[in-house]
Amino acid sequence: MTKVDLNLVKRVLLNASLDNCLLDEIISELQSAAQEEGKNELQKLVPMKRQFVVLVADNEGILSEKECVGWILQMPEEEPMQSVGEKLTKVAKAFNLSKKGRKFPVATVGETCENVSAKIFKEHKLWLKTKEPVLLVPIKNTLSLKEGSQEKAYNRRDF
Repeated sequence: MTKVDLNLVKRVLLNASLDNCLLDEIISELQSAAQEEGKNELQKLVPMKRQFVVLVADNEGILSEKECVGWILQMPEEEPMQSVGEKLTKVAKAFNLSKKGRKFPVATVGETCENVSAKIFKEHKLWLKTKEPVLLVPIKNTLSLKEGSQEKAYNRRDF
């Protein structure tokens, strides 16, 4: 839809020889509609902020009392998940051998995830998704879904 300047609309309506009372009413309605549309466009432009949350299936309640944080990484499927610690150590060593790493060496997992560039992670076939730590949220691995009057609990244990 084409946007038209309110002054142009006012001039056209004046040339149409409308009643002044009716003309003022039309112009005020157009101005209020334009203001509402401007507010709607502002709301559309502001992006919603998102955060990462890691859900951990905790049926026994081991982690329910603890507050943990973690980082989200990706690695090739064919490699064992247990090798991620070893790979992270290699990433830290490679960074510490670089010019920036000699100046500001990393010593912890958190420092490695926050300070090492994505290029070094990629060289070791790791892709870091979050530089900032994310909260680890333990939940029970059971969903209670109601169907009619019956309540069914679905449990998936292939983690």
